[in-house]
Amino acid sequence: MKTKTITDAINILFILLFIYASVSKLMEYEVFKAQIGRSPFIMKYTDVIAWLIPALEILIAILLFFPKLSLLGLYGSFSIMLLFTLYIVIILKLSPYVPCSCGGILNDMGWGEHLVFNIAFTILALVGIMLQVKDAKRKLTLTNAI
Repeated sequence: MKTKTITDAINILFILLFIYASVSKLMEYEVFKAQIGRSPFIMKYTDVIAWLIPALEILIAILLFFPKLSLLGLYGSFSIMLLFTLYIVIILKLSPYVPCSCGGILNDMGWGEHLVFNIAFTILALVGIMLQVKDAKRKLTLTNAI
């Protein structure tokens, strides 16, 4: 498979994930906000986080949609997935109370399954970054050779 085909597929997966996740959070905003409010370590910031997470997910999806901005979108995907993954690890290791995970399809996952899902998507974002950077270097080399 060509690098572009693979990175396009990765971008589409993240666009679908982030649009689905953000729409789910916004459609059930009060439930999402209440779940965050019960989350140890971040409950002080419930109001900000309840809007910030879906807004970031939408922004990242938009970046991924535009080819010239997709590398930035992949960096955003990697960053947010890494943060979500670290949050789950902290909840599982340090929290005396484990709140509900999240809504939508992912609601049926336990915290362990959610952790594996997040790790997989974090790695997927990293692969996308590496492929896009490699492709950009190849194009630059070809341009300089001409």
